[in-house]
Amino acid sequence: MTQDEKRGRGKNRKKKGADGEEEEGCCAGTLDTATHPCCCGGGISGQIYGLFAVLALSLTRAGAGHGADPAAPPPGGRMAAAMYRSVRHYRVAVSPTRPACCPYTPSCSTYAVKALHRHGALRGGRLILARLLRCRPGVARRRGRHDPVPPVRG
Repeated sequence: MTQDEKRGRGKNRKKKGADGEEEEGCCAGTLDTATHPCCCGGGISGQIYGLFAVLALSLTRAGAGHGADPAAPPPGGRMAAAMYRSVRHYRVAVSPTRPACCPYTPSCSTYAVKALHRHGALRGGRLILARLLRCRPGVARRRGRHDPVPPVRG
């Protein structure tokens, strides 16, 4: 046992929640783990929830946008363009307010922009979802931290 764990400052610290049950991890004792910065949006479920929330917001505000992304130009299809705008909104408005936590190169949002540009809404959306599901430090370490968008099938 390390000195930090003995003092209660280790990664798996425990705190009593509002309901009296013990909580573990870096988000123990926080009010909203879905938006807590140390957990990168509550882990995988938080990232997926955030992606769909931003997508729903962008679909309701179809005319709003932040312009072209330097990683890739906007895709041609309507659905891909709506998804692109939602990721672009995340990159411009949400991401700068949070600490960098993506273990991959390129980051998940850059991957999403490039996947939508190269593959469109259907295959690009599937690639993005798969990337978000494997966006964990252990998986990234095993994969060498580099995970580019696959080329267009011929």
